[in-house]
Amino acid sequence: MEDESASYVHGGLAPVANVQNIAIDTKSPFYLHPSDHPGLIFVTQPLSENGENYFTWRRNMLTALQSKNKAGFVDGLIAKPDVHSTDFQSWIQCNAVVKSWIVNSLSRELQTSAAHADTASEIWCDFDERFTQGIALRVYDLKRSIALLQQEKSAISTYYGKLKGVWNELHNLRPIPVCTCGAGKKMQEMREEEKVFDFLMGLDDTYKMVRSQILSIDPLPGLGRAYAVAAQEEKQQVVVAARVPTIEATTLLAKAPHMWHGGDQKIDRRGENSGERRHGGLHCTQCNRSNHSRENCYEIIGYPPGWRRPKPRGGNQLWLRASGGTTSSATIAQPFAATADASAPFPNHSPAYQPWSRTAGDTAPATRVLII
Repeated sequence: MEDESASYVHGGLAPVANVQNIAIDTKSPFYLHPSDHPGLIFVTQPLSENGENYFTWRRNMLTALQSKNKAGFVDGLIAKPDVHSTDFQSWIQCNAVVKSWIVNSLSRELQTSAAHADTASEIWCDFDERFTQGIALRVYDLKRSIALLQQEKSAISTYYGKLKGVWNELHNLRPIPVCTCGAGKKMQEMREEEKVFDFLMGLDDTYKMVRSQILSIDPLPGLGRAYAVAAQEEKQQVVVAARVPTIEATTLLAKAPHMWHGGDQKIDRRGENSGERRHGGLHCTQCNRSNHSRENCYEIIGYPPGWRRPKPRGGNQLWLRASGGTTSSATIAQPFAATADASAPFPNHSPAYQPWSRTAGDTAPATRVLII
């Protein structure tokens, strides 16, 4: 006799089994997502052997477990069920996964001891007993770090980030008690004011105007406002610093009229010859002139074609032309012996350069000397 529960599908007899739909509760702590495998690593910096970074590690690890709804396996809220319970197998599975996550976040020295623990809660409690005994010493170190922390020409965001990390760890070690009388809120406001003072004290001296501006505001602005003002000042300083090369170039151009040129030489008011600096102090023994060697002297290799004798300019400037030998100081001073005043005319004197016999193609450069 056919089962009465059989169903007719498309006119045919097709028995269909009764399947019980099992609903999966994704909010249950025993639920494991397909991506929740034992090889996950939740922290970038493993817990060191001496527990120096324990408080930071503990905070980061607890946050990761809370995101997976598995924090109860380490803080004792989810106890091990009875062996006959329907949740026993699920608890065993989740405990093994959480235990693997903790072991993956430990240094090699700590992994050996943690791997032999039976439960994740056992590992967690063991670390609490080992590394939380010196809380007072850690609080002292954090407060000392805040007092000594300086910007030291770093970016405002970098300096603020360092302070923020120390503040957060200190808050985890010394949390403000929760109350309904309003005292907790007042303590929180006082702690925020201390953060503003810590931030301002570590700023460089280039921000002293910003520091004075913030401290002069009553009531004292919050930490976020103080950071925004300092960051704005930092941007302005960057803009001003970018304009410095342009200003220096403009100043250099303004000083250009104070330089005198003569041929391939330039003599400034300090008496320094830039041509000699540029050519490495070369001196010709043939014509007794500078800026070239004897091998490149025009008197030996010949003058370029089309050479024209430069005309002297007015003022107290003297053109010297030497065709071998050295012009004496008496020869230079002779055209000016008749006049002591620089503004006096020069009658009976041609342009002041030493006479010499010029051949065709003579292009020897002239040297102009400024007479003060």
